[in-house]
Amino acid sequence: MAQDKEDHMELERAIRDRRSIRAYRPDPVPAALISEILDAARWSPSWADTQDWNVYVITGDSLERVKNGLRLRMQTEAPPTPDLSMPGREWPEPLQRRIGLLVQAQREHLAASSQAGTPSVQGPGFAGLLVQTILLAAHDRGLGTCVMAMTVRYPDVLREALPETGDKRFLIGVALGYPDDQAPINGFERPRVQLKEFVTWAS
Repeated sequence: MAQDKEDHMELERAIRDRRSIRAYRPDPVPAALISEILDAARWSPSWADTQDWNVYVITGDSLERVKNGLRLRMQTEAPPTPDLSMPGREWPEPLQRRIGLLVQAQREHLAASSQAGTPSVQGPGFAGLLVQTILLAAHDRGLGTCVMAMTVRYPDVLREALPETGDKRFLIGVALGYPDDQAPINGFERPRVQLKEFVTWAS
């Protein structure tokens, strides 16, 4: 019984402590460690146990090509062409307000840290059960993650780096690495809504 309670506390601590990391150390993550995380994630639930997912791990030169390709698209203001439509201005007002609060908290924290600037805010993604498991498994191993819809706004960039993906639809990207604990962007307070704001009881 004591062990069950301890395990429960560790799980809840991981859920509460995990956060989106937006600045990383340059240290590469060993392939074996990434494989360990994905091996845990493959036990995630799926529709009728179809396990209908494909994960592409992009590192090294391929990662640089992808980053350069995405950067060029954004610098030239190329129209996004995601495989799935993404929410934008149609977000209801309460959700737009929460995004605004996040941006404000980031700016205030950076200003207080004497590193003013406008942080990039990752757009809402299509993170599913597999992604959530990857996030928690990575956090449990001391790694940081960030779910990034921006990485799939230009799927042609990904297809150029990943062979035989012409018939695949890219849903979401996840940045993974060792957190830079000195970066102010990784330390601002994250607001969370209260239960009464999103839970409805029916009996």
